Amino acid sequence: MQLSAFLQASGAVVFSLIRHSHAFHASNCNRQLIHRQFPNRQHKPSSPDLLAKSEDNQDENGDDNDDDAISDIGADDWRAFRAQLVAGNQDDDSGDAKTSSSSWAYDSGNMIEKGSIILAKVEPDFCYFGLNQQYFHKSVMLVTYHNEKEFTKGIILNRPTNLFLDDEDFLDDNGEPYFKTDNKNSTDTNNNSWRIWFGGDVRGLYADDSEGGTEIVCLHSIQTDLARNVSEEILKNVFTTNYEGARKLIDANEAVSDDFWVFAGYAGWSAGQLEEELNRESWYMISADSETVWNELTDQRDDNTLDPRDAGLKSWSTLMGMLGKQDEARAVSESFADLSLKEWAAESILFNSTLPVVNESDELDDLLKSLSPSISNSIDSAESFVDLAQRYINDGIQGSVLRGSSKDRSPFLLSDQKLHKCSMLVIQDDDVLTVGVLLNHPMTKTYPIPLANGDDLEFPVRYGGSFGIPGIIDQPIIFLHSKPELRDAKVGEPVGKSTKGIKECMIWICSEQQVAKAIDAGRASSSDFMCVQGFQIWPKEDIPSNSGILAQLVTGDLEVVDETLVEEVWKVLSSQSKLTLDTLEKNFQTSLLAWSAGGKDDSNSSPPFVYDSTVTTSQLADDSLRYWTEAFLLGGVVSAGKYDYSSGFD
Repeated sequence: MQLSAFLQASGAVVFSLIRHSHAFHASNCNRQLIHRQFPNRQHKPSSPDLLAKSEDNQDENGDDNDDDAISDIGADDWRAFRAQLVAGNQDDDSGDAKTSSSSWAYDSGNMIEKGSIILAKVEPDFCYFGLNQQYFHKSVMLVTYHNEKEFTKGIILNRPTNLFLDDEDFLDDNGEPYFKTDNKNSTDTNNNSWRIWFGGDVRGLYADDSEGGTEIVCLHSIQTDLARNVSEEILKNVFTTNYEGARKLIDANEAVSDDFWVFAGYAGWSAGQLEEELNRESWYMISADSETVWNELTDQRDDNTLDPRDAGLKSWSTLMGMLGKQDEARAVSESFADLSLKEWAAESILFNSTLPVVNESDELDDLLKSLSPSISNSIDSAESFVDLAQRYINDGIQGSVLRGSSKDRSPFLLSDQKLHKCSMLVIQDDDVLTVGVLLNHPMTKTYPIPLANGDDLEFPVRYGGSFGIPGIIDQPIIFLHSKPELRDAKVGEPVGKSTKGIKECMIWICSEQQVAKAIDAGRASSSDFMCVQGFQIWPKEDIPSNSGILAQLVTGDLEVVDETLVEEVWKVLSSQSKLTLDTLEKNFQTSLLAWSAGGKDDSNSSPPFVYDSTVTTSQLADDSLRYWTEAFLLGGVVSAGKYDYSSGFD
C-alpha cells in the first residue's frame, strides 16, 4: 500500500498551517510570529504513571490485579519482560539495559516495531548529519507505524520549537479554519494555544500544498473511552491522534491543550530502507517504557529556560546514559555536527516575536542591501530590482566569474557547502538555463592527454558541479585557460563577452585536442590549463526574479567578481594541485585566498556566534566546507576527532 493510500484508509486528517507574516516561509528572512504563552489553567496534564496504575492495574472490583495481569501479556508487557531478561544478564556497569523502579530502556538490536525508539548514532567518520539533514543528528524518534513490506513512519521527539498556534491557525482541506472561536458547536469559548514540535521533514512545518500540506500528530496519555475511540495506542499509555481528535476531547471537557504534544511532520522510510540503515549502524533501535518517553517530553515542555537552539541534545544524552553509553555521548559533545544542528534549529525552529512588521517593498529593499559591494551601490530601492533583472536578461552573465556570499552568515552553511566561498565561472546563460563550473575544488583523480611524443600528460581534475546531461554527457570534461599568448593564438574561444570594454573575456574554453597541440608546440604547459568535470545548473522560470541564477545574485548568495580581479583569482587557483592527504590543507587555504581575491569581505567586524558556543558562524561555515571536501572529494573525513575549536586543526 502506498503512503497516501494508507493515510486515507486510516482516516488521517491532514491540516495545513496558516502562514502568519511569513512565519512558515522556508527562508530565514524576516520570520515573524506572535509568541503566545500557554494560558494559566487549573487543570493540569494527567500523570501517565497515575493513569497506568489507576486504569490498567485494577480488576472489575477495583482491586489491584498484578497476578491476573501476567496471564494476558501484550506487546508492551513483552518489552518489559525482555528488559528484565536483558538486565538480568548484564552487569550494572556495562549492561545495555538500565531500569529504575518503573523506567527502563535497552538496545533491541535491529528489531523494528511500533512503539520502538530510534536513537541516532553519531558518524564521526563521515559527518553526514552535520552537512545535511541536521535535524536527524542526535535525534530521538518514536516509531508510529511499521510494515516491512510498505514503509516505516516515526516522529522526532526532541525538536521542540517556540512556535505556538491558535485553533484558527489550523486549516481544513478547504483552506478554512477547522475551528473558529465563535463555533457554536464548540463548548470551549477560549482560543486554545498549541505548542509545536518539529516532527520530521515529511509534510513538516514548511510543506506546501503540492506536498499535501503539514501533517499534525498529537501525542497524549488520556485513556477515556472517547480518547481511545479517536486515538491509536502506540506504546502503553502513549497515544496518537490528530488535531480533530484533540479538539473533540477538549470539547468533551476531557482534556485541555496542555495535555497534548503537537508534532508537525514526520520521518519516513520506504520498505527495507530503515533495515539497511540499521545494518550500516546509523541508528540504535531501542525499546523503552512509556515513563521514559513522557519524562523527556514533559521536561522539554516544562523547562522555562529551554531554547529551541538547544535542539533536544539533553534528551539524546539522557537516553544514551540509560543504555550505558555515557562515554560515547560525552566523546561527541559539542562536535561539528552538534553546532550544525544548533544552526539548523536557529534557522528552522526558532521563531522570533520581536521583528517589526514590514511590507513586501520594505522587505525587498532590505534584501537588496545585502547584495555584493560591486553592485549594491547602484541599487537604491525596490524599483531598481526591475532594472537589475532586465540588465541580466538582456546582457546575460556568461563569462562572468562569481564567488560565494560574503554575508555574516553563509547561506551555504547547512547545505550546498560546495558553494561556500566558491569561485565559479558561468559558461552558459541563455533563455533556458544558466550553467556554471566551480573552479576551486581539485579532486583526487587526473585526466590523461596523449602527446605527440607518445607520453600521457596528467591533468588534475577539478570538481565543477554535481550535474551532467544523462544519456548525453554524464560528467563532461572541459579545459579552460587564461594565458594571453594562447588567446592571441586563438587556442579555443572566449567563454563570454566583456561588459567593461575589455576586448574579450579573459577565460577561454578549449578542446582536449587544442590543449595537446598547444603543449606539443611549446606554447603552454599543463599548469596553464584547468581541467574541470561536471557543472552547476540553474533553470530559468517565467518571471525575472526566478530567472536562472539571478535570484541568488539578488539575495547576495552569490556575488559577481569584478573583471579587474579575475586575473588574480585565476592566478591563485592555478597553484592548487591534485587532492591528496598531503595537499588537502594547502588546497583548502588556497581556495579561501582565491575567494578573498575576488572582492571585499562584506561581513561585520563582530560576526555572530553559534548559540551557546564560542564558535562564529563564519568559522563553522568554513569547517563545513572542509568536511564536505573531505567527505565527498577525498572519500572520508580525516579531521573528525582531531578538531579543536579553540585552536584549529591539528
